[in-house]
Amino acid sequence: MSHFTKCDLKITNLAALKRALDDLGLSYRTAETEAGVEVRGYKGAKMSAEISIDMGKYDIGVVKNADGTYEMVADWWGIEVTKAVTETEFVEELNQRYAYQRVVMACEEQGYTLEETKNEEDGTIQLQMKKWE
Repeated sequence: MSHFTKCDLKITNLAALKRALDDLGLSYRTAETEAGVEVRGYKGAKMSAEISIDMGKYDIGVVKNADGTYEMVADWWGIEVTKAVTETEFVEELNQRYAYQRVVMACEEQGYTLEETKNEEDGTIQLQMKKWE
């Protein structure tokens, strides 16, 4: 019986996701071929994904959907037990870093550079961008 389940976080930009994973200090492997990269689950269960995020004994897989978006698939129980992080906690933290990276990348594409980042007490992040003309 497979214990892999999907989470609600929808990804559209793998470059921003990789930058977010780097921000969080998470180790990951990216598929080099169409065969994908292996994702480890409960009792040796395995699946293939575009990206495999190493969470110790278990992995989180980033899988491409038919519509071109990506979603995260994992044995969330195993990750919670071994890493003491719930699916909700992981998704919230990654979602914030992913959104941050999407904004920074969009600004960079318009010729802006990141000057300063401020983390507010309420969890919001303020960015100061500058464009030299």
